[in-house]
Amino acid sequence: MSGPADAFANVNNEQQEILARRVLEEIATVGMGIDVPLDEYIKILAEYRRICENRGSYKEAELVNHVLAQLRLEEENRHVSALAQQQENERRGLEEAHMLEFQNFNHVWNEKIDQFEEHQLDCEAAMLERHSMELAEFHAEISGGVPNRHKFSKELLNLRKVQDTLAKAKNYSDAHKVKLKADKMEAMELEKITRDRAEKYSKQEATILQRHRSELMAMRKRMERGKMELERARKKELEMLLQRYQNVKRGLQGQQNIIKAKTGNILLKHAHNKKTDCSGSTAINVSMGTGTFGPLMVKRRPVEAAAPAPPSPRAPASELPPIQ
Repeated sequence: MSGPADAFANVNNEQQEILARRVLEEIATVGMGIDVPLDEYIKILAEYRRICENRGSYKEAELVNHVLAQLRLEEENRHVSALAQQQENERRGLEEAHMLEFQNFNHVWNEKIDQFEEHQLDCEAAMLERHSMELAEFHAEISGGVPNRHKFSKELLNLRKVQDTLAKAKNYSDAHKVKLKADKMEAMELEKITRDRAEKYSKQEATILQRHRSELMAMRKRMERGKMELERARKKELEMLLQRYQNVKRGLQGQQNIIKAKTGNILLKHAHNKKTDCSGSTAINVSMGTGTFGPLMVKRRPVEAAAPAPPSPRAPASELPPIQ
């Protein structure tokens, strides 16, 4: 005669069978799409298979076991697809971060070069203005500083003395002749003085202009050297940026390859394990917790959620844990 415990077990078994048949009907109707809560279905069907074993319904247990194998395979496929998608997102994120860094690099350096070129133009304009003022002062000096007294030759001065002496002696005829000769000589000497002064000022102006050209050329060479130093610094910093990106990219690729290889090995070993109903995804998460994937995976492993409520075939699917 069965006791209360057996009666309670029978009630639970009946409820579990109802849940399992609903799960099987739903799988047969809608398949195993992305919205199907595989974890919950596996738990329900695994418990129902145990019930079938206990009561001797081995054909029913075999059918449930076949469905469980399909659910495990689907969950593992989801895990692999999620892993591939996450790794693609990581690579895309790295590329986007690199492009942002590269754009910021170009923006900063373009501003530096623009500021340098603006400074160069300002310096050149200031120098040209200073040169122009200096030349204007020189022109004003030579145009307003012509002396009224000139240094004539001794011969001309003697002729003027003779002229004055003859004029005082009332010998105007001879004084006139001497004056004509002295005037002609003075005109010639004035012409020579003017010509010599013009040549002198021309040489001074040429010297000033040559100095101006030399100063401007020297300044432009200094600016050109400064710009070349900026370009060299920019090239060096760009090479460091690109090298840093390549290093991070190689590191990410190496890490992803390790994760893919270890994931494949775990799934392959798990496929031959007939003693558990857990999916390969669960085995991978357990391995992550034990450090199989390295300390980084343990560190990045998400915190397990609190224990869920009793599973129901109508409950929403539990989220797949992030693939690290």
